[in-house]
Amino acid sequence: MTDSLRFQSRVLRLAKDVEHPEQDEDAFRADPGRGVAVIADGVASGIFSRLWAGILTEAVLFDMPNLDDPEAFARWLTLRREAWAAEINVSRLAWHQKPKLRSGAFSTLLWVCLLPDAGSGEPGAGRLRAFAVGDSCLFHVRQGELLRSFPVQRAAELEADPLVIGSVDLNRDQLLKFHSLDESCRSGDLLVLCTDAVAAWALGLYESGQTPAWQAYWDMTDEAWREEVTGLREQQQMRVDDATLALLRVSAHGAAAEPLRGVEADGAQPPPLPSTAGEQAWEEKFRSLSEQVAGGLRQGLRKLKDLSGSAGSAIRKYCEKFRSQDK
Repeated sequence: MTDSLRFQSRVLRLAKDVEHPEQDEDAFRADPGRGVAVIADGVASGIFSRLWAGILTEAVLFDMPNLDDPEAFARWLTLRREAWAAEINVSRLAWHQKPKLRSGAFSTLLWVCLLPDAGSGEPGAGRLRAFAVGDSCLFHVRQGELLRSFPVQRAAELEADPLVIGSVDLNRDQLLKFHSLDESCRSGDLLVLCTDAVAAWALGLYESGQTPAWQAYWDMTDEAWREEVTGLREQQQMRVDDATLALLRVSAHGAAAEPLRGVEADGAQPPPLPSTAGEQAWEEKFRSLSEQVAGGLRQGLRKLKDLSGSAGSAIRKYCEKFRSQDK
């Protein structure tokens, strides 16, 4: 019986504007125990694309779409669109934002699944399945050698606008064509998932006869990643855009797993933080709680002041009485 495969994960991220990481429109989610990882790149020209990318990655992780059934996929996509719309408080949008709601948000989407390979007698072997819309990219690396890049093979392909999934039905869903990949995978392989800025840089290196030092990024700190990406941007070797790099180290089920780094304990990235109805509700609750605490504090200080005044009066009376007795 072939062992099932899983992975350990390392994720490095840097927003387009390094001073505002909350504006990063990339999203990444993973479930190492199930061997599933998802990456998406929200398009900046849309509205609430960060929210949309987060909804898509979470949906794939917990309710993977059936791409073999067009009607089932249409229902899946409708539910995601409804979830996106429900998170937006239209009444709080600026006048220039409201017209953009008609077009909505856009995002690329790429996910990988590690599966057992019942037909292989090789220990630690399995199947790698991947699906993609747009230009987020997968690099399959074995012993330092690139086996395949998916779905993009050349850096020049990233110069064109990618095919994306929209949060609003614009009657273009028939144009959505998922690329698919199904190939063998082994314990020890490295799967690199990245958004287009990192993908273009990596493909450029491969095309020039160089190899990205993928293994070096495994132990790289967030600060070192920031410095490296900033340097590459300044040298115009990497475009100024949100940069997400996810490394998945494949291992056979039962192998000792290293702690996950760069993701939460369940493999999930923190949820996106757009200006949504849910966020606004929490802000209002926090504001209300803060006001209650402040009011209670003011009331307590007044009581303390009154008590202090009473105590001071009592002390003065006692001292006067003591002095009269002493006389």
